[in-house]
Amino acid sequence: MKARIFGAGSIGNHLSNALRKLNYAVEVIDIDENALIRMKEDIYPTRYGSWDTNIELKQEPSENIVDLEIIGTPPDTHAEILIKRINQNKSRCWLVEKPFTTPSKKQISELENKIKTQKNNIFVGYNHSISPAFLDLISDLESSEEPTKISCSWTEHWGGIFNAHPWLNGPNDSYLGFKNRGGGALMEHSHGLHLLIILFDIYKLKIKNINSTILMDKSLNYDKKTYLSFEFKESEIPSFYTTDVITNEVNKSLNIETKNESYKVIFGSENGNYDTYIKKNNFMEITKKYKKNRADDFIQEMKLIDNFLKNDSNKNIIKNISCEIGLKVASVCANIFENY
Repeated sequence: MKARIFGAGSIGNHLSNALRKLNYAVEVIDIDENALIRMKEDIYPTRYGSWDTNIELKQEPSENIVDLEIIGTPPDTHAEILIKRINQNKSRCWLVEKPFTTPSKKQISELENKIKTQKNNIFVGYNHSISPAFLDLISDLESSEEPTKISCSWTEHWGGIFNAHPWLNGPNDSYLGFKNRGGGALMEHSHGLHLLIILFDIYKLKIKNINSTILMDKSLNYDKKTYLSFEFKESEIPSFYTTDVITNEVNKSLNIETKNESYKVIFGSENGNYDTYIKKNNFMEITKKYKKNRADDFIQEMKLIDNFLKNDSNKNIIKNISCEIGLKVASVCANIFENY
């Protein structure tokens, strides 16, 4: 099996390692020669112990058709690269790192039209939606009562991002400091919004209106903190989302309440060593912990796509990272930013 990755940054390293665990031949493409050197001499050996000579580094892609192409470049390049690669038909399927595209209604519409023929073979890297803890929650919701409240927080100071990208001096050095390029809290931390949209689909909740409060950094034009409340067409279930890039105490959690029960998933609990699922009612509390490290998130994601390529994938799981949901996330962000 063969894979081609566009982008030698942090995500390119994570997914190269994950694919090599599955014995894929990996080709990494980056137009910046310094990025390729940094991957080989610094990022990869620092994270994983040593450089893997089975990873091929190039500034231009080969003409070979591969099983999987991954687009791990900045969000404002995702649509252009994906459309070009689909037109050249150089892969059996594609994975685009989140966010799928920038919060532009025009770009989202163009992308949606141009990927129609391959949409079932395109996925977006929202890998928290395929974590065992979240899948446990989804399983339990099938027999649960109607929710009385849904909320999600995805708050984390993005100092961790810059620690993982020491060649960046701050948000102004990349897309991160510009919402129109796919940066800022709502887009960069869009994992939580993605999880909410999956839940809304499960409960058949159609969004009528989104009320937003946004703290903008005016100098670079990105949102430091965003708070959303959702109104639905045929329901009054209170639903909220909070995300930011300024909170030191990490909170990545999803909460659902019903009349008699509550459900909670905590992502990266205990300093990132676990995903935790907690189910409570009046009589009991069940807690399940899934031990993990950062690399596991990507290995799990690559295993799922590997199974898809081998026609052995669980459709109920892989649909969580579908491009259809990825486009819904981008569309929500575009609607929210329309007045900012």
